[in-house]
Amino acid sequence: MASVCNSTTTLKTPFTSSTSSLASTPKPGQLFLHGKRNQTFKVSCKVSNNDQNQNVETNSVDRRNVLLGLGGLYGVANAIPLASATPIPSPDLKSCGRAIISDGPPVPYSCCPPKPDDLDKVPYYRIPSTSKLRVRQPAHAVDEEYIAKYNLAISKMRELDKTDPSNPLGFKQQANIHCAYCNGAYIIGGKELQVHNSWLFFPFHRWYLYFYERILGTLIDDPTFALPYWNWDHPKGMRLPPMFSRKGTALYDERRNQTAIANGAVMDLGSYGDEVQTTELQKMTNNLTLMYRQMVTNAPCPLLFFGAPYVLGNNVEAPGTIENIPHIPVHIWVGTVRGSTLPGGGTSYGEDMGNFYSAGLDPVFYCHHGNVDRMWNEWKAIGGKRRDLSQKDWLNSEFFFYDEHKNPYRVKVRDCLDTKTMGYDFAPMPTPWRNFKPKRKTTSGKVNTAALPPASQVFPLAKMDKNISFSIDRPATSRTQQDKNEQEEMLTFTGIKYDNRQYIRFDVYLNIDKNVNPDELDKAEFAGSYTSLPHVHRANETEHTANVTFQLAITELLEDMSLEDEKTIAVTLVPRKGGEGISVEGVKIDLAAC
Repeated sequence: MASVCNSTTTLKTPFTSSTSSLASTPKPGQLFLHGKRNQTFKVSCKVSNNDQNQNVETNSVDRRNVLLGLGGLYGVANAIPLASATPIPSPDLKSCGRAIISDGPPVPYSCCPPKPDDLDKVPYYRIPSTSKLRVRQPAHAVDEEYIAKYNLAISKMRELDKTDPSNPLGFKQQANIHCAYCNGAYIIGGKELQVHNSWLFFPFHRWYLYFYERILGTLIDDPTFALPYWNWDHPKGMRLPPMFSRKGTALYDERRNQTAIANGAVMDLGSYGDEVQTTELQKMTNNLTLMYRQMVTNAPCPLLFFGAPYVLGNNVEAPGTIENIPHIPVHIWVGTVRGSTLPGGGTSYGEDMGNFYSAGLDPVFYCHHGNVDRMWNEWKAIGGKRRDLSQKDWLNSEFFFYDEHKNPYRVKVRDCLDTKTMGYDFAPMPTPWRNFKPKRKTTSGKVNTAALPPASQVFPLAKMDKNISFSIDRPATSRTQQDKNEQEEMLTFTGIKYDNRQYIRFDVYLNIDKNVNPDELDKAEFAGSYTSLPHVHRANETEHTANVTFQLAITELLEDMSLEDEKTIAVTLVPRKGGEGISVEGVKIDLAAC
């Protein structure tokens, strides 16, 4: 696993709904036993040129020249009680109640959707056949004709708020979908439903955008209309797409962090609320490094990418790699500064993008999630064991939506695994992060672990108020390639707790001491980051404490730093935001089947 481009033979594993899966209550050690094992595979290192639709070898492009010219992971083995995981049914609309603003009071309006005439007879949705795919374009590259059409569609959706406020196709009603699913309005079996921080994240948002896109197309009588995607994984897209900055248009939202996004500022895909003081080139470099870590290094296994199984009522959070970063940081970067005064008055809770209840009120939300959705496809295209989950508890989970004709439907996860089957695809863009493996090293050779305190003396950790280095033993050394193919080596932090009303960010490094420059992530020692957007766990929550399991795949890093034969390695935690309020119960390194 030394390189994402090591190759021998090609492994093709198309997913079908009849694929055999684990029992619905696997043992922790069986979590990754749902794919073919002990096979060599070829990983594509080619990307498509958006203009010529031809393959381009990223290996032939110098990393820094690319930038200059273009101007975890979490919750797998032993993380949560999987015996309690079952397919999540559609929410009981009769039980839908008042949502809670993260770090604030109840939402001052109802986020609940209009109730169908007969709740007990809501049918399952069947994806209609299509003769022409809707093609989603990168937002920074669309032309004026498309922008005019997009503005018209959103304008018509906003008009419904005035003429028919209860219409489920209206702009606010569509935004309320996210509010209800993400801020405690829905109850299932007496437990709050939450579609973030687990394997529900990707399929819920895919279905959400699917119907939203079809509604917009219907409003302008254009069945080929497709949402744009915010191409933040490419240097050309690492700014707010210009069409969303035009005041007076339907795409503009005055409740954004104008300081962060002003004058075409380069974004920070690891944003935690504070501006990183570095050059635009370094920001782009950091962004591509984060993308490589989140898509390649830390996501070799499906449950690391998608997140852990969802357990109703369980308070342990275990998001997938992309949900954690860059999904959450983009929300933070766009939303207003928490505690500031909103346009028109009132105290900000991060509106609109920076709080789940209000995120759907900013049109850029759907553009952002368009790229999140695209990452699902891009991740599977890398190859290896990167394929859709096969657990029935995931495939049979359900959500509720209205279609473009105001008809209510239930949908299943198993029916959203192929975007082309759903009638849409993404215009190709190069993915330079695929070949952006960090190569620079801060230290030469191995850090003297004997000079560091062992993990047993550091944990439990009461607070992460400074850089903390420690040594930790590995379960095995000098593993063969076959061993690595069968099991990933995982660095796991358990019992991470913090106030879930606060922004949180900390970084993890291997084989480095406390003296690290946190603003330069393109180092081989950089293992990954954890970040958090303020959020709600329960509608009646009184104790605002998150409980997180954070896991990093480190097989590739150990190879890159020639540490495969070492029994003990050094780990350093670097707090970036809220560290004084972060405690960690324990840490371990173990092997997990992938």
